[in-house]
Amino acid sequence: MVTISLPPEMVAESEKLAKQQHMTRSELLRIALRRYMEESQLEEAVRIADDELRRGTLKVLRPGGLSALMKKSKK
Repeated sequence: MVTISLPPEMVAESEKLAKQQHMTRSELLRIALRRYMEESQLEEAVRIADDELRRGTLKVLRPGGLSALMKKSKK
């Protein structure tokens, strides 16, 4: 369990949104945190790809390359 402090306006808005979505405020905040964490991971992946592209080390799959790669990994 975690306790956080939120400004009263944010509490009111989160309660309103949770009610609209038929969920508890805790469920809403869990979903929001999960999405934030996923977004952060995606942003990191994009940053790494951009760095590799600048360095010329980015590996690019050709059309159909992902299917071939997946078949290879199953063996």
